[in-house]
Amino acid sequence: MREDVVYPGNCRELYEEITLIHQSLPGISHSDLDTSTVFLGYRLNYPIVIEAMTGGHPDLKPINEKLAKLASQYRIAIGVGSQRPIIKSRFNKEIVESYSIVRETAVDVPVIGNIGIAQLNELSIDDVKKLVEVIEADALAIHLNPAQEMIQPEGDVNFRDDLLSKIKMLVKELDVPIIIKEVGNGLSMETVAKFRELEIKIFDVAGSCGTDWVKIEALRNPENSVSRVVGFTLSEAKWGIPTPLSLIEARYAAPDATIVASGGVWSGVIAAKLIALGGDLVGAARPFLKALLEHGEEGLRSFLDKYIGELKAVMFLTGSRTLRELRYKPIVLGLSVRNYLEQRGINVYKYLEIYRRGVVA
Repeated sequence: MREDVVYPGNCRELYEEITLIHQSLPGISHSDLDTSTVFLGYRLNYPIVIEAMTGGHPDLKPINEKLAKLASQYRIAIGVGSQRPIIKSRFNKEIVESYSIVRETAVDVPVIGNIGIAQLNELSIDDVKKLVEVIEADALAIHLNPAQEMIQPEGDVNFRDDLLSKIKMLVKELDVPIIIKEVGNGLSMETVAKFRELEIKIFDVAGSCGTDWVKIEALRNPENSVSRVVGFTLSEAKWGIPTPLSLIEARYAAPDATIVASGGVWSGVIAAKLIALGGDLVGAARPFLKALLEHGEEGLRSFLDKYIGELKAVMFLTGSRTLRELRYKPIVLGLSVRNYLEQRGINVYKYLEIYRRGVVA
């Protein structure tokens, strides 16, 4: 997998500015740790989502099957890649099966469908319902990816606010919850507030600390084309909201929502920091796929075991018996994070004492 399509910004420095306080007497035993959580009606063993990645071609079916097998074995949630190819193929059986294999394999954990908000321009309510039904999804993620679509050769750039009325109808008509998610550039508080007004209660921030989808789309364009040049410029400008900052914005705008922190959450230590900062769950995509493609199913399990071990280590060393307790532990934020929050009108002390805990102010 290419290593030059990872967001080039200052995420490492930002995570170093999020300090959890080490407790030499944690007050608990490591065996006391409870990493379970409830999501979409399922009790999960760990607060982890295998984020949307693949589907849309018969050759991808085995990959989705192996990822779904892992999700079932460890009792974690899993999402599928954009279901746009299902629409384009007019529900071709082989295309559908590259997605539906996830539910067939992972029968006892949440499965999340996926369609872009721009595609709603051309879909009826019944079309969207069918996308949910054919993979037996427990929720539908509607992804917001204007930067990616703008650079994508076949992109759809109609992101007008009148799409909100379509989503308002979907909230009423669908039998499953809607998740609003980004695709690598982060959700702002303004965006989250718009959707929270529509009774959306789950957000996946997908901040700009992970895969740089703008650069990927730029690479798909012809040499010297305007879209290619603009894509590289945006990538070099480090466009987007880094994951920890996007998480704070989302939690501040929707203190009572369920928030998945994703986008470069590639270790259990980072996961623990984001949960302490206000996340309910964390999500990752690239490291799961990388582990599977490079080291097979054994490597996939080894990666997740290490990830869970790191999360548990931080919980133990902060004296956090549960994930909920981790959200109440002392946390110190560095100067650049505090400056960002101040300029966004977020009182850092109020956030840490009220909002990150999911308490309605």
